[in-house]
Amino acid sequence: MARILRRLVLTLLFATSVTAWAGYIRGQVRYQNGEYAARVVVRLRSDVVAYLTETQTDPEGKFTFNGLPLTTYYVIIEGQGFRPYRNHIDISGSKIAYELITLLPDKAPEAKAVPPEGPAGVLNARLAQMPPHALKEFSIGERLLHQKKPDLEASARHLRKAIKAYETFPEAYLILGLVYMDQSKFADSQSALQRSLELDPKSSAGYVALGTLFNQTGAYSEAERALTHGLELKPDDAEGQCELARTYLAMGRWQEAEPHAQKAVAFMPQLAPAHVVLGNVALRKHDSAAALREFKEYLRLAPEGAMAAPTRQVIAQIEGANQAGAQKQ
Repeated sequence: MARILRRLVLTLLFATSVTAWAGYIRGQVRYQNGEYAARVVVRLRSDVVAYLTETQTDPEGKFTFNGLPLTTYYVIIEGQGFRPYRNHIDISGSKIAYELITLLPDKAPEAKAVPPEGPAGVLNARLAQMPPHALKEFSIGERLLHQKKPDLEASARHLRKAIKAYETFPEAYLILGLVYMDQSKFADSQSALQRSLELDPKSSAGYVALGTLFNQTGAYSEAERALTHGLELKPDDAEGQCELARTYLAMGRWQEAEPHAQKAVAFMPQLAPAHVVLGNVALRKHDSAAALREFKEYLRLAPEGAMAAPTRQVIAQIEGANQAGAQKQ
């Protein structure tokens, strides 16, 4: 039984080296005068999967929703003194979205208050300084990611045009780095993500993305450094906690992986890959019953996920080994 469990650990370690994250929506909120909209409540709602959650912007007006089911959502901001904000986002194909939001005063003129381009066309003080061409290209790149069948190559092309028009555009570099990662262009992805962090060194999302990239390329020490720093900036980042747990698991440090995977589940119970990590940890502890629970929970949350097929195989092997052991008794 012990030999079987060790083999299964290796099987799922290999499986978890594949990018399998759910989606995320991140953004920044400002007032019309350019000031950061700090401590503003941002709600996220989906009628498709009966999903409702909320978060609060940080001192720089930034917010993050991680580990999201890949479907459509509404980003909603409501409060006294400014107009309600509501925008529809589809991440069913792209997995990622970045919202740039300006809150307008209640008494501002209705006409031409919000440009029709979507999140990239919602001007804040910083974006207002950008060439219109950069904003337009960024918006097109976003739309190509959010369509039902994402066009990664075309999206990357427009994001590069946005960067060429405005070289200090950290959001464009971040999303371009993620697009390159999905295309397995790892050197290009690393370059884009590192440039994004040079421009926005307080971006926890940038460090988590860079750590994810290092995990995929087997640079686990670099992944540990990037992810640890990202979590210092935002400890409740469920995806970052899970990714660091995967780093430690790949390095054979499963005792250190466990608390990070547990935090990931506590912050985001629907983050399916975290349950695979906990299942792997349980196998290391020779606790097949706990492993089965975690692997089955992954399949409940992500029956068509990237790790679904190997997880089903591992479940079958564990149950077969348990049955064989029971027959010998």
